[in-house]
Amino acid sequence: MAADTRDSTSAKQPQTSSAMTEPKAKTYDTFNYPATKENKDSLPGAAPNTVVGKQTEPGVVDALKTIKLQDFKEVHKKPCTREGFLAGIGAAFAVGGVRAILGAPIFTACNWAVGAFAFGSFAMHEYCQGKRRREKEGIQKVNAALLEKKIKEEMKREEIRRARRKAKEESGQ
Repeated sequence: MAADTRDSTSAKQPQTSSAMTEPKAKTYDTFNYPATKENKDSLPGAAPNTVVGKQTEPGVVDALKTIKLQDFKEVHKKPCTREGFLAGIGAAFAVGGVRAILGAPIFTACNWAVGAFAFGSFAMHEYCQGKRRREKEGIQKVNAALLEKKIKEEMKREEIRRARRKAKEESGQ
């Protein structure tokens, strides 16, 4: 291949904004491949060039670094978490207890209880989230209807005002 004959000192470097060259702060954004010094020909957001060198994608360790102790201290403040945990505890007690009473070994009954807890918690959490979503959509519909009603009432009042002004002008002449 022929060598590049362009003079790198005379060519103007295009100005790039800092938003294009700085990586995003979120480590779990796996599609963020910022241009680096060793890979300056790549575009921000483009897949890495395997010839120059591959950037490492965020993995499990990077994801675990984003978890803070404060997240666990405030888990009860998240919506639907309480309902999910309570349903999971109830399911675990019921399934594990029934399995133990029916003569399954304790270890097997405990495994079933853990599985029932996980499934029950997940199912109740998703049910609660769906219920909240439907409530939110209902509230949005009510708000839209109230706004529409308010606009119609305001238009009606404006028509009445115009009619009064017109009647007043005709009586005044």
